[in-house]
Amino acid sequence: MKNLLSTFAFVALSCLVPASAVSEELDLLSTDIFAKGPNVYKEDVLEITKGRGATIGWYISAKKEEQVRVSIEYSCAAPLNQDYQLSFDGIDQFWKVVPTEGEELKRVELGVFPIRKGLPVLVLLVPPSGTKYKHPVRFRKLVIESSIPGNLTRVQAIKAPDAPVSSPGFGSKLSETHPALEVRDLRDEDLTLRISGMKMRSETELILTTWDGNLYSLDLNAVPETGPPPYRRIARGLSEPMGLAVSGDRIFVTEKNQVTELIDKDGDGIFETYRCVSNDWPSSMDYHEYLFGLVAKEKHLYFTASVGMARRGIDNFQPLLRGSVFKVHMDTGATEVVAGGLRTPDGIGEGADGGLLVTDNQGEWLPANKLIHVEKGAFYQFRSTAPWHPLDVPKATPPAVWLPLGEIGASPTEPILFPSSWGPYAGQVLFGDETFGGLQRAFLEEVDGVTQGAAFRFSQGFRHHFHRLAFTAKGDLYAGGIARGNDQGYIDRVSGVTRIRYTGIEVFEPLAARLRSNGLEIEFTQPLAENTGWNPAGYDVTQWGYQATQTYGGQKVRHRRAGVSSATVSADRRRVFLEIEGIVPEEVFHVRISKLFSSESGEPIRAGELWYTVNRVPTDLPGEVKKVPSGTFTRVEPFFQFTKGDPGQVLFQTYCASCHSLNGTKLVGPSFKGLAGSQIKVKDPASGETRSIEVTAEYLRESILDPNALLAEGYPENLMPPIGAILTDAQLDDLVDFIIKASPKP
Repeated sequence: MKNLLSTFAFVALSCLVPASAVSEELDLLSTDIFAKGPNVYKEDVLEITKGRGATIGWYISAKKEEQVRVSIEYSCAAPLNQDYQLSFDGIDQFWKVVPTEGEELKRVELGVFPIRKGLPVLVLLVPPSGTKYKHPVRFRKLVIESSIPGNLTRVQAIKAPDAPVSSPGFGSKLSETHPALEVRDLRDEDLTLRISGMKMRSETELILTTWDGNLYSLDLNAVPETGPPPYRRIARGLSEPMGLAVSGDRIFVTEKNQVTELIDKDGDGIFETYRCVSNDWPSSMDYHEYLFGLVAKEKHLYFTASVGMARRGIDNFQPLLRGSVFKVHMDTGATEVVAGGLRTPDGIGEGADGGLLVTDNQGEWLPANKLIHVEKGAFYQFRSTAPWHPLDVPKATPPAVWLPLGEIGASPTEPILFPSSWGPYAGQVLFGDETFGGLQRAFLEEVDGVTQGAAFRFSQGFRHHFHRLAFTAKGDLYAGGIARGNDQGYIDRVSGVTRIRYTGIEVFEPLAARLRSNGLEIEFTQPLAENTGWNPAGYDVTQWGYQATQTYGGQKVRHRRAGVSSATVSADRRRVFLEIEGIVPEEVFHVRISKLFSSESGEPIRAGELWYTVNRVPTDLPGEVKKVPSGTFTRVEPFFQFTKGDPGQVLFQTYCASCHSLNGTKLVGPSFKGLAGSQIKVKDPASGETRSIEVTAEYLRESILDPNALLAEGYPENLMPPIGAILTDAQLDDLVDFIIKASPKP
């Protein structure tokens, strides 16, 4: 059915552009792409053997809207086991590469696409992810055929706008705990708890599951002032239980591939009977297949299913229904698919409107991390080969909030609502991050029936990497940490339970952001100082879109500086309206507020940064623009400092610092201290051979482009994302140069 529908759509579009009407051609040459990755050139032909690390893309612009025909000039000696993707301004067409005779180049039509006028359009040719072919696809160019003379122009790659010098909370992640939080580490040094599920069973009993299959109970009234808490194991033998829910006196868990009810038949407080509620979906034994999270609502259980990874680079196969939000009846086990298209949805919670919230991780088909407000029947972009997900549609449903990798997230986890006792943050969404660390928060609003909103930095400075969260009736937050990998010392350090209390101390920071027809309104926790906030130069605002591909991650599309025409402060000085030209649906605003801002009481702003996702632009809801009070623009000192700096250092902080330290601290991946020029042991996964090599620029470059090519001893495959797929060749050179300079051999 999917093939028939695709064929019908292709034929229908083809009819819009008669061959006789085509009058001009625009060549998109292989030599003009963003990044070739591990592939090589033979004169003007790119020999593509592997997709990861390559960004085969161009920008084009049109003076008028029209339908254009796209063809490819290529050769390929043998069949491929996966299709290529052509992404034209986010519209996807899949191309089964037909073998040609010898190396003679052949021209084949790929499809017909609408092109809009105005903003540049990104065209991407995307090979299959991960797979390395012995026989290359030899690619020379794409040809765009237009029926309007002079309508199309190739645009040079858009250079990302210069960013102000960063500091914690202003361009880089926070380094300390939020001032209004009181934190206690509830550790038992003899017991490593990798928290996979966490819920309040009563007002004073916290229960939690661990990745190794145990269920523990903790009486909060029995926690001593000092020393280890009295964790009590009440169930064992569970299979990777990544979700936990309490409904009345019943307890449910999501195991590797089934939903289970735990039953204490003899009433001794130990659960010895496990009832399978449902396993009504296909599965394999892929290491990355999990059932994540669990929400109990009105006799139903809601949870998510991640996709497998072992075969992603071989044939892109997934068992049917992987990447779904499921709904299961507690008693009958009747199962329903609520939504699809998820990748690693490691967190599900209930929103303020009673709907479901899900976080998802960057990867194939996900150019950034996401916070999703689940819509019934929606498809959230992740695709595989047949069998396709039954909800798969050409146009994916956007997330409520994009969470750019390395900026505000890396592996976001369970979303949960702040309770009323948390003052100004009440009703907002709180979530952790298994790699980025800390806690972030999001403000959501509804525009024309669609949920969207902003993400904010909230707190770092915790020992544990939070995976699951639970609030008590009094408002205490219990946060459970988890870690992966083979470094047991690191796992022990960041796994465990933390108690966090909100003290009510007032902190000056941005609280919320609301989109208006003509700009963005920012609300603060305290009034701004008098005559502060009126100058638009006090806000560094950029914007971009995303274009999903079947390879890992994705670049920011049309990353540019937004035009802030004016800034208007409200009468109570708690809100500022930024008048912005050129608001584009399905793009993200990144707002940096000057750290020179202060509150009415003289308190400096703590974290002046937010990311707002535009899904809909309200039609008749303008923000108020007022005349600037006289005598306001008197500041001589610039609001932001811009320097050339080291671009490699910026890339390292964005993409590497969450997993690799420069000072010897053990994180998810090995530290880079003393790395350059040293001898390390690596394993070739293909042969199983282990050998010693010198860390050179060439080795670092290969490891970034293909992390699984040579594995550092003690680290498994697929632990490191292939960030080379996101970087241009110049950025890759800058990053490697910085690592070499920052990690000299002693």
